[in-house]
Amino acid sequence: MHRVHLGELRNSWSAWAGVSVTFVTVNAALALIVLMASTGFVSGDAGVAIYAGTQLVTTGFLILLVSLPVLASATSLVVNARRGALARLALVGATPSQVRSTLVSQLVAVSLASALVGDLLAFALARPWMALDAWAARNEGLALPTEPGPHWGPVLAVNVLCAGVAVLAGARQASCASSIPPIEALRQAMAPMRDARLTAGGWVALVVIGLGVTGAIGAVVVISAQGSVSVVGHLIMAATTLVFVLTAGLAVAAPVVVAPLTRAWTALVPSRAPAWVLARSTVSARADRLYKSVIPVMFALAIGIGVTAVLDSSLASMVASGGGFAELSTPAIADLAALFGLPLAIAFSSGIGSLVMMGRQRDAELALLGIVGGTPAQRSWIPVWEAVIITVNAALLSLIVTVPSLIYTWFAITAAGATFVLVVQPWLVALLVGGGIVGTALTTVLPTLPAQRLPEPRVVARLVGE
Repeated sequence: MHRVHLGELRNSWSAWAGVSVTFVTVNAALALIVLMASTGFVSGDAGVAIYAGTQLVTTGFLILLVSLPVLASATSLVVNARRGALARLALVGATPSQVRSTLVSQLVAVSLASALVGDLLAFALARPWMALDAWAARNEGLALPTEPGPHWGPVLAVNVLCAGVAVLAGARQASCASSIPPIEALRQAMAPMRDARLTAGGWVALVVIGLGVTGAIGAVVVISAQGSVSVVGHLIMAATTLVFVLTAGLAVAAPVVVAPLTRAWTALVPSRAPAWVLARSTVSARADRLYKSVIPVMFALAIGIGVTAVLDSSLASMVASGGGFAELSTPAIADLAALFGLPLAIAFSSGIGSLVMMGRQRDAELALLGIVGGTPAQRSWIPVWEAVIITVNAALLSLIVTVPSLIYTWFAITAAGATFVLVVQPWLVALLVGGGIVGTALTTVLPTLPAQRLPEPRVVARLVGE
């Protein structure tokens, strides 16, 4: 059976290569914070050790909130792209458990290979990242180490953890793959797979997230009752964490949220241009691909827009309140801002990897359009409009995250006795959304250009052969 596993891994390398950037980034992010924390633990300074432990727990929690949904989406996209090959395995006699083990072995192999690259990246970034962290911590009177130690043990443990996270994120997809009937191999491998319902695990996750939000609201009352200015830093931390928690909740609910949201706002667009109509029809037919492509872009925009709005409003509120609030604001928010680079990098890399990986399917769709008479201009514009639809969906979902987070920030700051000042920078929102459209369009359009120069039947046959 190991020969089958190796053969499937070789045949699926092009699909896994697209999403491996996500695995690399997750491994690098976790290895980096573990390397920094382990260096702080052995520094001999109790304050530094406590700071390192707090940063490890907080940043690790935020990274996992982002990593689990995007890894699940990336893995699911690969499984969908490989449905024909997996069904042919069942056709030649492979049992469901053998099909499932084939996919799990690919997940472990890709994760461990990505771990090596991620470790090298983490060690390369450790020194400048620790220098930046040490600079921010000087405001709190801490002298953090700037030279990472050779702590391979914790880093290797993180690699194993990442492999476990990858298998956990792909467990449901592996089960779905093992249940594909053999007759599926005789059908069109590109047939849409609708996934418009929440699983039992999804409902459990939403309940847990709901309890977490409820606890965060209750924590405001408990913490603010202490009557200390220092509690504001904890409340701001809770508000920024809420952005991640709400985004994770929307990622879980994406199968039942993204499709109706897309139909609602695209129906308001009056254009009847063939490229726009075809793009809108394509994303509706590929609803499973749509929401899985939206999730990482949503995380990137929600972190960029939501966290920035919360931190800007918190800083302005502390300055407006004066006294001890103003003295607290700058170092506290500077430390918080340093935590969000790694989760944002994971979301950004996952968005790129997922869109690039789906290039083969788009190649076949555009080739079929060319066979039935689509013009070259229409075939070029369709992926552009698909990128616009993905980004607008992500922007609307990030708005759903940002508004409750700002309301929570208002509630927390006023409960602590400070004056709330709302700060939202429209230019930054426009820049992030515009950059999201451009970046998504590039990663959607560029991979399809080489195939548009090939004969259409050859492009379709190549995908079916995979």
